[in-house]
Order: sequence, then C-alpha cells, then structure tokens
Amino acid sequence: MRSRYSAYVIGNLPYLKKSWHPDTYPELSEQDLQTKWLRLEVIKAKKGLKKSIVEFKAWFEDDDAEHALHEISLFKLYKKRWVYVQPLESWD
Repeated sequence: MRSRYSAYVIGNLPYLKKSWHPDTYPELSEQDLQTKWLRLEVIKAKKGLKKSIVEFKAWFEDDDAEHALHEISLFKLYKKRWVYVQPLESWD
C-alpha cells in the first residue's frame, strides 16, 4: 500500500502497472498522475495467506483545498507478489 502511494506521489506509472492485478488494471497515462498527494494514513490492515485488506485515507490537494480518498482495498498474491485488485464496500 505504501509503495503504491509513493508511486502515485512521484508518478511512477510502470510501478503502478506492476503492482495492479492485470484483470482490473485500468489504462493509466502520465496525465492521470497529476494529483498533488499530501500524506497517507493506513487505518487498518489484515494480511492473509493469499489476500489482504487495507483501509486507508490518502490526502490530496485540489483547488487549494485538502481532501481525502478513503478506501478499503483488496490485495491478492499474484505471481509471488502482492497486487492491488479493487476497492471493497466493507471488511466483510
């Protein structure tokens, strides 16, 4: 999670693609990585053997105001590395 946040901050598109499950990866471009990210707060994490869940808030700036993206994310083990799959509605 932290490495993906860092990739968004510095605009590392190759890393984002590598850390995203190929079944759910959207076609991103450099233009999609123009957000000014401010900080990351990991609220809760639950690691399993083949899947993990992370709840976080990622703070960003837009129109000179601070906002937060609050998400519960599903990660799965894919080819011996953890990859982002999709957002979840809840911890269930």
